[in-house]
Amino acid sequence: MIDIVFSSNTAASALTRSAFNLETDMINRPTILTRRSVFRAGTGLALAAVGTPMLTPASGLAEGVRPAGAEPLNGGGFYRFKIGDFQATVISDGSGQIPIRPILVMNASEAELAPVLKANFMQPVIQVTNNILVVDTGHERILVDSGFGEKLGPSFGSFPGLEANLSRAGISPESIDLVVTSHGHLDHIGGLVTKSGALAFPKAQFVFVDTEWNYWTGSRYESEVNSSPMPDPFKKGTIGAARDNLPPVANRSRFIKHGGEITSGVHYVSAPGHSPSHAAILFTSGKDQFMHMGDIAHNPVTSLQHPDWSPIFDYDPAQAIKSRKTILDRVATDRIMVMGYHFPFPAIGHVARRDAAYHWEAAQWIW
Repeated sequence: MIDIVFSSNTAASALTRSAFNLETDMINRPTILTRRSVFRAGTGLALAAVGTPMLTPASGLAEGVRPAGAEPLNGGGFYRFKIGDFQATVISDGSGQIPIRPILVMNASEAELAPVLKANFMQPVIQVTNNILVVDTGHERILVDSGFGEKLGPSFGSFPGLEANLSRAGISPESIDLVVTSHGHLDHIGGLVTKSGALAFPKAQFVFVDTEWNYWTGSRYESEVNSSPMPDPFKKGTIGAARDNLPPVANRSRFIKHGGEITSGVHYVSAPGHSPSHAAILFTSGKDQFMHMGDIAHNPVTSLQHPDWSPIFDYDPAQAIKSRKTILDRVATDRIMVMGYHFPFPAIGHVARRDAAYHWEAAQWIW
């Protein structure tokens, strides 16, 4: 349904070199998974900026145009499904490539990782996506997280990122009533504000976990990011996103306690560790439940088959592992359909127990 072409650019090349230089450096010196030795205020997945995705709908229709009265087919950067009586749509914010090690796996050796990649037909560098969720409850239109926005220029999240794919799905930014944020990393808050400083969703109210907001608008995050071992592009992007994108939405935001109700049928689920107060989001309609896992799990293989493996961006790796296992156990036990923010599009499916860990069962595509 979608053709993807990647083209290189200077900034992307710099990010890629930084990643591989970082990996070499980590191989040559011991790494201790402590709060001080790990990047405690990570950007999510900014390495996805290595390429410019060119996603082209298979349909011959012009972008945003469809026959009068016709329901668009899934594809072309969006995917519709149901959560009970709620209408849900996954919107692609684009895709790019990152090295699995050390970005998604920093605490396993090459010897440990290699057989896992081979068994799962994976290469050392893989495609990663940002997947934005829109849910129509019948009373409100809710958008969860906002992607990179224009923070990485044309490389990721611009064309044909969130704005273009929202248009393809027939969803205007002005129609969004509520923007819910899972946590304050660059690839989750980068799209709140345009490059010109205007609100990307001008009529929306914004919702954050109160302690997560306090951290990213407080006095600690900048020095902690700057003192971290991460490459400079990550530090700059993380600090810039918090500094530039949060103040403009402050007067239109409300702040919820961990586990609190966001709106009818929508709750935060506490899952700290990836960021100080990272949260998943649970949707309930009738007998159906659906959990947006945020960044509890970054990849179906590295995060589920090996939940003890840590991505380099976890603020507190030990706490993140604990939260990961708690959420994965819950959704597997209760057979809750889930979404992985960085999983292969459309990123929805089920988590099943397998041996001492878990396995990803992608939902069957609805045509």
